[in-house]
Amino acid sequence: MLKRIVYYLLGLTIACLGVSLIIHSQVGAGPWDIVNIGLTEKLGLTLGIWMALFQAFFLFVNAALLKKRPEFAAIVTLTLWGLLIDFWMEIIFRDLDLSFAEPMFRWSIFLIGVVLIGAGVGTYLTSNLPKMPYDGTMVAISQKYNISFTVSRTLLEGSAVLLSFIIGGSVGVGPGTIVIFLVIGQLIQVFHKLSMFIFHRKIGFFA
Repeated sequence: MLKRIVYYLLGLTIACLGVSLIIHSQVGAGPWDIVNIGLTEKLGLTLGIWMALFQAFFLFVNAALLKKRPEFAAIVTLTLWGLLIDFWMEIIFRDLDLSFAEPMFRWSIFLIGVVLIGAGVGTYLTSNLPKMPYDGTMVAISQKYNISFTVSRTLLEGSAVLLSFIIGGSVGVGPGTIVIFLVIGQLIQVFHKLSMFIFHRKIGFFA
């Protein structure tokens, strides 16, 4: 259980760091992040709170897909996600402004963020502890329709792109958004397999 908790917390922290770097890079945020940023600007509250609220919505989507009661234990995960997002955005990177940075540097920050999301989500899923409802939706669609994480994640991200155009906001769909849309599912799949391989090896004090 200790090993699972370490993977769980480490994965969530890394993924939220990746989200924050992508937003600050200003080359295009993730589709759902754009939706939440738009809601933050128009209705107030922090980005972390909106992300947690949206995740709560997916909690009930998962229940409908899998035809069972909502996994209320996931409330712990979505709460941690919201807190970690606000930790990176409101505390660590509060004064970070890359508006005048060179495009190459901003793209580098963006790509690091994308890889960190893939690594973080792939890692925390390995713990088999309550998933972020959105990631649970990805897994539920994958299982229900017998498709890969790559395909199910791409379908979800595509629906968010449409919603982001409707809500609007200062952060819109950019070239980076398309990159995330195309590769994030594949990265999660790759890092999840790698994390599972490492998880099942006896290393150090986890042996």
